[in-house]
Amino acid sequence: MKRLLLSAAISAIISGALLTTSSHALSYSQTDDEYRALCRLHLSQDEQEEFLINYECSDEHQDEVISVGQQIGTSNIDNISSPVSVLTSTDIENRNQNYVSELLRALPGVSVNRSGPGGALTQIRMRGSEASHVLVIIDGVEMANPTAGEFDFSGIRASNIVKIEVLRGEQSALYGSDAVGGVINIITNAGTRQKFWQANVEAGSFGTYSGQFNGAVPIGDATLTLGVGGLTTNGYDISGLSGEKDGSKSRSYDFGLNNVNAGGINISAKYTNSHLDTEFDEDSDFNGRLDNTDAYSLIDTESARITGQFELGSLENVITLSGHNIQTDSRGGFASISDGTRRKASWAIKETFGEHAITVLGEAETESYEITPSFAFQATKPSNTNKALAGDYRYTGDAISFTASARHDFNGRFDDAFTWKLGGTYVFDSFGGRVRASVGTGVKNPSLIELFGFYPESNFMGNPDLTPEESFGFNVGYTHDFDLAGGDLELSADYFHADLEDEIFTDFSSFPFLARNRATDSKREGVELSADWNNGGDVSFYGSATFLDAKENGVEEIRRPEFLASMTATWNAMEDLSFTGSIDHTGSQLDTDFATFSPVKLDAFTLVGLNAAYNVNDVVTLTLRGENILDEDYQEVVGYASQGRGVFAGLNVRFD
Repeated sequence: MKRLLLSAAISAIISGALLTTSSHALSYSQTDDEYRALCRLHLSQDEQEEFLINYECSDEHQDEVISVGQQIGTSNIDNISSPVSVLTSTDIENRNQNYVSELLRALPGVSVNRSGPGGALTQIRMRGSEASHVLVIIDGVEMANPTAGEFDFSGIRASNIVKIEVLRGEQSALYGSDAVGGVINIITNAGTRQKFWQANVEAGSFGTYSGQFNGAVPIGDATLTLGVGGLTTNGYDISGLSGEKDGSKSRSYDFGLNNVNAGGINISAKYTNSHLDTEFDEDSDFNGRLDNTDAYSLIDTESARITGQFELGSLENVITLSGHNIQTDSRGGFASISDGTRRKASWAIKETFGEHAITVLGEAETESYEITPSFAFQATKPSNTNKALAGDYRYTGDAISFTASARHDFNGRFDDAFTWKLGGTYVFDSFGGRVRASVGTGVKNPSLIELFGFYPESNFMGNPDLTPEESFGFNVGYTHDFDLAGGDLELSADYFHADLEDEIFTDFSSFPFLARNRATDSKREGVELSADWNNGGDVSFYGSATFLDAKENGVEEIRRPEFLASMTATWNAMEDLSFTGSIDHTGSQLDTDFATFSPVKLDAFTLVGLNAAYNVNDVVTLTLRGENILDEDYQEVVGYASQGRGVFAGLNVRFD
């Protein structure tokens, strides 16, 4: 699979470069005002498809124009019926955190559970859903582990990322399985069309050193992008027994090609390869508590995508081929190697007529995996095939927008699924308010491990009779813009409610352990609040709060904090000097104590961070960052010690 992905990406880039022409590309000589105007418009006009505004729109408008929420083109955030949060390139630079999971703490509805230091298993839950209920897309590729059915945020760093879009609520009518709690769309430098070179290095506490290099080189009207980075840290003892430290090392590289025009087809391609080496402690004597051990895991990930965009008459077409492979080599009391692969092909067609747009999507996907050694199944590489047809209608008027989406998934090994969504927005131009509402369904397919089993068989068996999980939910929200204290203030509030049926869980009451569908329902509801204020340059503030009630059959679910809150404030003290402070609060939450197999309450905790950035000149920036500066002692997962206070100094160099 690795050779196939690499060959496909290289072939696309080489052939695309040879075929590059200038007859279809727009010039980038527009004035700033004209460019900003394009950023504000919807991609219903042909010429706007030539602008990758998700990557290159000025930061002033990055949070207004998003690509998540439809298959072709982008939308103004005011016309999205589900709540959306955006972290722009400026937001990411201001907080200056190593890992994407730490950035996501700032957003409403998002909770983080990390099992140890950076590089350790990290789960993201949205709106009280499971970690496997969040669809993660990076540069157009679905990133969940095909074997386990969820995405591990442990190794994904923030240094190469320019924008993060988070769409909350059931989104399976657009995206299929996994999009029960929402969608996280991550956009990296690999999509840029503008020439630049950037390098950064950082060093600090826990023996941590990191570096990243990114660049984009014009080739005619196309652009070749390159990226390479790495991080090493000694970590700390995650068992809390003051024994050996558990560290990690990671490295990654990627390259891509954008805006290749060949015979009327605009081609883009990307290939990414990453390696993560993580040390961890395990429960070697099976008493439910971690022991100091020399266990470690090696995770190799690669993904590739080739996209072609073209027009047939008035129809916009986007064809995408992608592949994703994750190999995990775990060495501890039990040693095993898992290898999961996903291959995906889709064709989306969009017709726009005035204020109306209709999109039709066809999709085919195959997932397969193998585990060595394994006694849990006879087949050498069990797999599942899914095919889908979907349709999306959108009306975008001056004040009113409306969407209706439906999707039918044809599954090879379990029940088919039909999902739908209706939504609308209304903008009150007279006083700066806008209301949104949506209702729809979500679905989560059984993972390959849940269907076929895991090593060793004596501990966990697969269940081929599992059915997909189904969720029904709705959202009502309101956003209002104010002129306040010499700046712009935006306040937003959303109420959501969702009911989940046929939830898949691991039944520890039987032996061997078995995946089952619950006979009872899970209920999730809550309120999300956010405030965004900027006085025009010197000071900015963003805050969020989430109140959540997540219960299964009337019992509180584990790892779902009832209260989350975050605050980020930036002060540009001088023209070249800025300070950003962050406060991320996680309320108390339940977890399972595997020593007794009973629930235990984890205390609330608050993480305080501070970042200072000084621009030496137009090229060089110095940073000094503090993490957990109050040295909070906390747990996000039972038995896993927390990371203490850390200080990190960095150097960033950029040429445009």
